[in-house]
Amino acid sequence: MGDCLVYFFTGFLESGKTTCIASWADDENFRGKKILILSTEEGEIEYDEVLKKASPEIINVEPDEVDKELMFDIEKRYKPDVIFMEWNGSVSPKEFFEKVDVPRRWLLAAAVVIVDASTYSEYYRNMQTIFADYYRYCDNVIFNRVDPEVNNIPKLRGSVKSLNPGMNITFIGNDNEMIDIGEHLPYNLDDDPCVIEPDDFGLFYTDALDNVERYNGKRISVIGQSVIFRQFRGRAFALQRKAYTCCADDIGQINLLCFYDCTSSFPVGQWLKVTGTIRYFKDKQNGQEVAVPCITVEDYALTSAPDNEIIYFS
Repeated sequence: MGDCLVYFFTGFLESGKTTCIASWADDENFRGKKILILSTEEGEIEYDEVLKKASPEIINVEPDEVDKELMFDIEKRYKPDVIFMEWNGSVSPKEFFEKVDVPRRWLLAAAVVIVDASTYSEYYRNMQTIFADYYRYCDNVIFNRVDPEVNNIPKLRGSVKSLNPGMNITFIGNDNEMIDIGEHLPYNLDDDPCVIEPDDFGLFYTDALDNVERYNGKRISVIGQSVIFRQFRGRAFALQRKAYTCCADDIGQINLLCFYDCTSSFPVGQWLKVTGTIRYFKDKQNGQEVAVPCITVEDYALTSAPDNEIIYFS
């Protein structure tokens, strides 16, 4: 018998958990799988109202009934391939993740927080403790019902990243379409120079790769650790940041090339704040020519390492 994938969902009542779980359960990737939904909260919408293709087993219990005995009884009786857990948003995820034992073949595939952006500010202001637990124990946030004209998307992102920099964040509009964070950046490219905060390095770099016209010729200030590659010795260095590319066990490196006449006294290995103009050079990656951002350096200064030395792409 193979692994059972567990998808944990939490969030306040009426945030959209039931609808989201139903859409995931209906996905083609789970076709033919034995699906079980374990719900610890009774919302306004029933699963039979929103499920279109899947026919899962549905178990309704109270949060305090979720214990080792229940988990192993579910395993024995149903032998599920996929479990979607709808966790009561008023109860900390800690009560599940730190106190409940599960069968060995159950693997956590994702832990997701569903947030209604239209009520988030009020809830966050009055219930920061519970949100802090959401963001510490989960690895994905889905903000739904987002109105870009009303909701400050960079501010929403910042409230999450300040507690869990590695969190993956998705924004869904009132039309149920995904919103591109690149259109709502946490920095202003019209500033001269535009200051890229250390935690935004990953967002900046990936957005610059995809949007040459948006960045080419812009003056920025950015922080990284200096390295020199042999092929560029004397004429360039790189600002390097470690990066989670997909998971905690897969840490890569991002190198932003900085053209500058480096002398023997150049501070290799130090953290630098670099100011300069973004340019692009052509490079071949996977057999294709791509435009890669670089910086023509005007000035640099020694600085301290950021609080989070590893960057993220969400």
